[in-house]
This record gives sequence, C-alpha cells and structure tokens, in this order.
Amino acid sequence: MKYLSFLLVSCNFLLVTYAQEASNAQQLDAVMIMDEECATYPTGYEGLMQFIQKEVNYPQDCVDQGISGKVQVRFVVNRSGDVSKATVVKSAHPSLDKEALRVTNLLHWNWNPACKDSATYMSLPIKFEVDDEPETDDDVKPAAHFAGVDFGIGKFMMDNPDNYQYWNTYDLNLLQFGLNVIEFKLPIAKQYLGITSGLGMNFSALLLNNYDLVHTASPPGGKNDTIFAVLNNSTDYRGNNFSYGTLNLPLLLEVCTKEKSKNAFYLNVGAVGYWTMYRTWNRRGFLPNGDRFEYTNQSRYQVAPFGAYATVRTGFDHYGLFVNYNLTPLFKKTATAMVYPLTFGITLNFDY
Repeated sequence: MKYLSFLLVSCNFLLVTYAQEASNAQQLDAVMIMDEECATYPTGYEGLMQFIQKEVNYPQDCVDQGISGKVQVRFVVNRSGDVSKATVVKSAHPSLDKEALRVTNLLHWNWNPACKDSATYMSLPIKFEVDDEPETDDDVKPAAHFAGVDFGIGKFMMDNPDNYQYWNTYDLNLLQFGLNVIEFKLPIAKQYLGITSGLGMNFSALLLNNYDLVHTASPPGGKNDTIFAVLNNSTDYRGNNFSYGTLNLPLLLEVCTKEKSKNAFYLNVGAVGYWTMYRTWNRRGFLPNGDRFEYTNQSRYQVAPFGAYATVRTGFDHYGLFVNYNLTPLFKKTATAMVYPLTFGITLNFDY
C-alpha cells in the first residue's frame, strides 16, 4: 500500500462573508465586515492541520487508482462554533469530496462574541496526495508465519511396533519444544500466497520409562540392531529420556488472508529439512541402596545426521496449531526399526 500524506493547500482559511439569517446562505461574495475574525480554530492553523491529518482516511478506491486532488469546502460556523451547511465548491473526486465533507463537519471553532452577526461563511481547501515514494520493508512485505515457539507431543510411528515396545513405552511419550527465530516470506500473489522460509530449532525428548538404551558399534550376538533398549526392573527411575536437537530450515507454501499477522488466518504446508545437533541419554533416580543418581551420556546413538519432516501449520492472529511427520527415519537404516516421529501441538507466532 502506498504511503499517504494529507496536506492543507493554504496556510490560511478565508472568511468569506457574514450573514444574519440562514436564508442568506447563497450570498457567498459579500465582503468582510470590519476585518474582524469572528471564528478561529481553537489551536490555530497548526492545530487545524494536525487535526485534519489525523482524521482524514484516504479513500481506498482513490489509493488503488492513484487519484489525488484538492477539494474546496465552504461551510457555516454559528455562534456556538458548530459547522453546518458544508458544501463542495471545487470538486476533485466523489470519494475525496465525501471524505473532505466528513472531516469538515467534525471541526469546532471559537466564536468571537464581539461579532454581531449570527453566522459566518468560511472556505477551507484540503489537498489529498498519494505519495509515490518507496516504502520501508515493514510496509511492503507480507508477514510470514514461522517464527515463534512450538509446544508439542507425539510418538514414534513404525512397522511392527510390538517388537519395539521401548520406542513407545506408552501413548504420546515424545515431547517437543520448538524455537523458530528467523522468518521471511517471498510473496507470489500479494499477501494471499507466498513461499515462507526461515531458521529454527527443535528439542525433543523420548520418555523411556524403565528401559535402558544399548548402543553398540556392531550388532551383538543374536540381534540385528545396533541401538535398542532392555527393561531394567532393578532401578527406580524418576526420569529417563533420550533427547535430541535439530537445526531446521523450512520451505513452506503459505496462504494468508491479510498482509499483517493481526486478525489474519494462515495456512502453511511444506517440508522442513534438519540437521541433528546433539543426542543425549539422561536418567536419574535411586539405586537399590537408596542412593540418588543422575547420569548423562552423549553419543550419536545411530541417529541420522540429516533428515526432513512434513508440516502443516495453521492459525489465526498470533496463535496456531501444527502437525509434523518425519519423511525420513530418525535412526540410520539397519540400526533399529524404521521409526518416524509424529508430533502435534500449539504455536505462538512472533511478529517481526
């Protein structure tokens, strides 16, 4: 949208005539009496100009067509300072005329009690201009909907889940926190359609309950997997989770109803590529003798260094929902079951 400026053409408003009766409204060519100003704006010309600049709403049809112009308005100011009988004596465009009359009728003047007349006629020129100067990036770039904070839960999807109970010790044992710090949008059809990208991070924790991870360089005897878990009933775990973090690069097709995030519906569909930054196994609890313990092990745990997941993100204003599903397995092939994380949750969008 173009940047709009509203200017008064003249630094003085002209007192045209005084009249004692409303029936004299057509006598617009009479001379001033005694050079007195019977009606003045309370805060002077500067205040008048500021009031008009604040109140004028440039008609959208004129903005779209780049229409500018000067509207000359004549009106009556009575002894109470109220405006009436405002008429356009020099037209610019019907929409501009209508807006000039609307703003003129909002004015209130100070009346000089020394004046003997019951009303005075005044003339006020108002100029509408469309400024063609380039706008700042904030004004012309439609808002993207990626940067923000995500809170989600989920589970691992896989074939033959009964053979890998340790990856899903119970329903929804995968917790996810996302922090998306950078976003930008390449518009295709104004604010309605565009390509959104950015940069973010996901931090995920798989709750293992009482299972211990076993991580080997080569398959042990009788097993084909290099990463698996075994049940440990001798340890009282108070916390046991396998955590991993990813650095994310999205490529999303975004549909949005408005240029800015406020009061706008949005829908993003696309894919997010990621690089796995770290993998950690954390557990804490009590030993059989009652001693407290807390262990942390860092290793690759056969997690694939690179991957991608599909995502759908939708919402209104700064609040939304998301669903993520891995397109690639979390672990390397032959390391364990082909597991695909599925998460869903809520998001709070930032507005840069």
